[in-house]
Amino acid sequence: MAGETDKIPTEAAVWLARLERGLQPEEGLTLRAWLSRAAHREAIVDAAKLWHGPDIIAVLAELVPVGFGPPPAPRAKPRLRPVNALIALCVALVTVAPFVYIKYAAPSAFAAQKTPPQLRGTWGESVYATKAGETRIVALVDGSTVTLNGHSQLDVLFSAGSRLAVLDFGEAIFHTVAERRPFELNAGGRHFLARPSLFDIRVIREQALELMVIEGSVIVRGLSWRWPATPAQARLFDPRAFADTSVGPLQAASLEDVLFSSYPITAAAADARLSWRPEEVVYVSP
Repeated sequence: MAGETDKIPTEAAVWLARLERGLQPEEGLTLRAWLSRAAHREAIVDAAKLWHGPDIIAVLAELVPVGFGPPPAPRAKPRLRPVNALIALCVALVTVAPFVYIKYAAPSAFAAQKTPPQLRGTWGESVYATKAGETRIVALVDGSTVTLNGHSQLDVLFSAGSRLAVLDFGEAIFHTVAERRPFELNAGGRHFLARPSLFDIRVIREQALELMVIEGSVIVRGLSWRWPATPAQARLFDPRAFADTSVGPLQAASLEDVLFSSYPITAAAADARLSWRPEEVVYVSP
């Protein structure tokens, strides 16, 4: 139960980001269902009052009366007279019968609607993954591209004010472009802030990774917002114990727990390290 409570602020932040960029048609019903719980309503209203303006509060007030007292009691539905009920039943049968006939007599008419949507994460982020021995090039909506090595998984969540990617495991080459929103990346227990750059990240295990910057620069930070589970994580996620470090072009870095070491590399060494990348586009996201 505690795990569900801890997720509520994150879920509220994601829904507020969706409201800023405008809800998709299928997201409206999902949001109403999510707001049916009192804890969800309180969390999203508190977050909106703290981080957003009155326009977002107005949108929430139109969806459901959240944060403005208890929801109104449902009105009792008027009972239909027998004659009116019979008329309503006949109208419903006449309306639904053609669709039922088409459904079973011409099922191909509904085939196009059964196409599965793009793979999505729990709260709206796009998820891209590769199997062992497979490579994949993903074109992000901001113009950036990501090349995934085999057995890798990447989560991407763009909102009105941020571009966030999470490399859960594996290896990826990021080619980020300039934009008003910062490009942020979480991987191997670190938080990265990438300027327009070309760099490679390889996650070795939960608290260890290798970074190689080919063009531009990448700022390495600790994850101060994460709740530490071990003393090593407490040191790693303590912003006072970890200063921001910038890794420039043709530099590589090894990061493990609280240890950080960087060293220069040659262009030939970078090409050898990235020899796995495909020459042609294997996959481009829709």
